[in-house]
Amino acid sequence: MQTYKNHAHRPLLTAVGYWFVGIALISFWLRWRATGDRLLIGLFALCAAVIVLLMISRRYTTRLQDRIIKLEMRVRTTALLTPDQQRLLGQLHNKQIAALRFASDAELPALLERAVRENLKPDAIKRAVTTWTPDLDRT
Repeated sequence: MQTYKNHAHRPLLTAVGYWFVGIALISFWLRWRATGDRLLIGLFALCAAVIVLLMISRRYTTRLQDRIIKLEMRVRTTALLTPDQQRLLGQLHNKQIAALRFASDAELPALLERAVRENLKPDAIKRAVTTWTPDLDRT
């Protein structure tokens, strides 16, 4: 069962990628220190490129996921919210909307109004959820 305490998603493959990059950097540094080989500058640049690609791929994945969540919430709230509350949803940032997705249908309208009124941060929104709706389809 998903709750506030265990909802954070940490993709394993991204962590493994960074782990291998760390090993490569240490290996390059040790070899350079032992031999002074200039070829290692090129290998270091290649390693830096891998780091950048890992960061870009994770960033693009999470931004796309945020867009999908925003669309999902618009569809989900069509039947739950009044037109005035729908306009309030439009005032929130993507991260706030993503935090609201954990609220049950019954508590969503009141929590939405509170989030806008008090300008709650995403973490505060998640902490305010009493009946947690899990999101198990994350990337």
